[in-house]
Amino acid sequence: MGQILIISDSHYMPKNKLLKFINQFDSLKAVIHCGDIYIGYQPGDLSINCPLYMCKGNNDFADIPRILHFEIDGKRFVITHGNMYQYAYNPLALKELLEDYPADIICFGHTHIPFLYKENDLMIINPGSLSLGRSYPRHNTYALYDTLTDEVHFFDIQDNQEVFIQIKRD
Repeated sequence: MGQILIISDSHYMPKNKLLKFINQFDSLKAVIHCGDIYIGYQPGDLSINCPLYMCKGNNDFADIPRILHFEIDGKRFVITHGNMYQYAYNPLALKELLEDYPADIICFGHTHIPFLYKENDLMIINPGSLSLGRSYPRHNTYALYDTLTDEVHFFDIQDNQEVFIQIKRD
């Protein structure tokens, strides 16, 4: 199984708690963090047993990219925090990134609200926030994406129970 952990907006979560959360998963293909990592984060701070892809959020001051483009298991990803150009508040505008960064999956954060959009061969995912959820009912959430089944599921960090997210379609 090719599971990818997608997280964002961990903000004030201490480094050791974030590492403990990530390391609870046995065999991840990769971890994607969509920005607003934690106060004082610096590249190399998070040592985990799989590739880690991160982008800069509006509360990050480390030298990391605002937009990152990469491939995992033949799936092309582009990640950004979403605060630039107000993308987070108009997620379909993220499709503009496809001109410069061809992708199958776009991941973003910033709103602290889980979001899933599917259109043909494109998926747009916001995993929500690990520590400051703003959904109703309020959940601190993360997402797991499976590269083999092309499915994404959202979970509450408190009890690891799946959270229902309405899929938006074009």
